[in-house]
Amino acid sequence: MKMIKTQAILLLLLQCSISLLAQEPKIHQEEITIDSISINKNWRTKDAIILQELNLKMGDQTTRSAIDTSMLKIWNIGNFSTINYEITSLPDGQNLLNITAKDAFTIVPNLSFNGNKNNFQFSAGINDNNFLGRNIGLELNGTTGTNNKHLRIRTSIPRQLLYRNMALSGSFTYGNSMNYQYAGGQKIRGVGYLKKEFSLGISNPWHTDFKYNFSPDISLHLTQHATDSTLISADITHADNYEVSYLQIGISESMGYIKQKRHQKDGYHLGMGVGWGLGLTTDSPSYHTISTGASYHKLFNRVVQFSCSATTAYTSTNIPSLLFYRNDVKGTYAGEVSGKAYYAASIGSELTYFNRQWLAMVQSFYFNLGNGASKYLSLFNAKPYYSAYTNLKLRVPSIPWLAISVDFVWSQRKDNWVILNL
Repeated sequence: MKMIKTQAILLLLLQCSISLLAQEPKIHQEEITIDSISINKNWRTKDAIILQELNLKMGDQTTRSAIDTSMLKIWNIGNFSTINYEITSLPDGQNLLNITAKDAFTIVPNLSFNGNKNNFQFSAGINDNNFLGRNIGLELNGTTGTNNKHLRIRTSIPRQLLYRNMALSGSFTYGNSMNYQYAGGQKIRGVGYLKKEFSLGISNPWHTDFKYNFSPDISLHLTQHATDSTLISADITHADNYEVSYLQIGISESMGYIKQKRHQKDGYHLGMGVGWGLGLTTDSPSYHTISTGASYHKLFNRVVQFSCSATTAYTSTNIPSLLFYRNDVKGTYAGEVSGKAYYAASIGSELTYFNRQWLAMVQSFYFNLGNGASKYLSLFNAKPYYSAYTNLKLRVPSIPWLAISVDFVWSQRKDNWVILNL
């Protein structure tokens, strides 16, 4: 008799669970009128920036599913440590949408060092991803090291402040660089040059909604490079002296949507771009470029995320300072993957052991590979550079720059090392 009663209770619980699961999607699709909207704990970001992402206004009928989508769009602004909402029925029968949007501390000091005594880079500066609470980006950064010294200023104006979904970005860089190409882990040739670079980007970004709309991005670059052989060691072959000046025009398009909540990602992105370098002097031969890339992230649950990505590009230029000098493969120097063409790919996973507003612990495991060549088809004739690594990071989501991470890298050169970043 007890067994029969137990089976009956279990059957009843199962039926209730199935009933609730069946009703949940229906509840999320039921239309509800939002009579008023309240935004709480929003100490920096202006209300108008958040309201732009809601896709609804007071008096509209909507569903909980549509509101969930709007919350994801607010997360994707990238300036918040906490986003949630509740719908409250008021005494007069109206519905209040109460949004909690707590800003992360996005005024970020940049202070980093990586490398060793033979090859290092030190950077210092400051950037604000939410200037004046309007999602405007500002950055001032200075870098010095064995391969470059420059000052860079960047700014971006988000689509929430412009016409429709258009966004603007711009930067100015001044300094010098030394780019090297390698063979067998040794520098075989290099180019040292002074540079002035100005860029302007006009975009109608793919992540403005959950649907694909054809809206190419346009980029303009003014580039001036003048070689300086004194920057390169005398025992390394140096490029012939030249001065070039270019107007570079690029058009790119992408599709897909990557949902982001703090550091976790879920979704895919596909992109392709073409560009033309128009010489502004007789010593600046014109050229063209083509590039494509893809990334995919699958968040299985609150802990496990799978990620993979791949990029490849080709340029027709022979100007040494305009070639690709990549370090996509962790543990390689910039220039070991270099040339007129390159490819790089990675695959791995991230484990978020806990993810709270004031502390998160994440460990990642990745395998990277890539190669560069003077001809595109030659990319696949040579053995690629590759490495595997794991990273352990403790971070404070409310203060994105407050983090400590340790990397252990295994590379094909067998010179494994540990990297500590504060």
